[in-house]
Amino acid sequence: MNKKVNQLILNKAVQLLAQRDHSSYELTQKILLFFSKKIKHDNDDYSDQLDQLKLELNDVIQYCISKNWVNDAEYIEKYIIMRANKGYGKYKIAAELNQRGLPVDLSRELLQVTNIDWSNIAYQQLLKKFKQYDHKNVQQRQKSIQFLMTRGYTQDDVKTMYSLLT
Repeated sequence: MNKKVNQLILNKAVQLLAQRDHSSYELTQKILLFFSKKIKHDNDDYSDQLDQLKLELNDVIQYCISKNWVNDAEYIEKYIIMRANKGYGKYKIAAELNQRGLPVDLSRELLQVTNIDWSNIAYQQLLKKFKQYDHKNVQQRQKSIQFLMTRGYTQDDVKTMYSLLT
């Protein structure tokens, strides 16, 4: 039965990975949710079955990592690029990666080494939000700073962007 459970979990993992990339944490949570619904809650050995499922799941996730089907570093790199292209800054992206259960140290490191011009992206977002931007208008400047900070840009990115405007 051990092999059968492993195969069922592996099949589910492959099915999910065929749809899109997943982090190891995300894949674990989805598979755990899927199979925990199949375990009867009124059963006395529910917690034993759940513990067994977690052990089997850990083995499958490690197998997927060994086959390079799941690669958290690669996932983080792709995620950073995707979210930056949508106009989000470092802080917002870092918070999203943390919510997805990815290692904070690895996320922070990869955010630092990316070749992304955050100030330019902030500038593009500013032009998109404020069609006609006047940097001398104090009220509009305050709104724009608030907007960019909400999008997750650092103060340094905003300062660099404003130095380009003047």
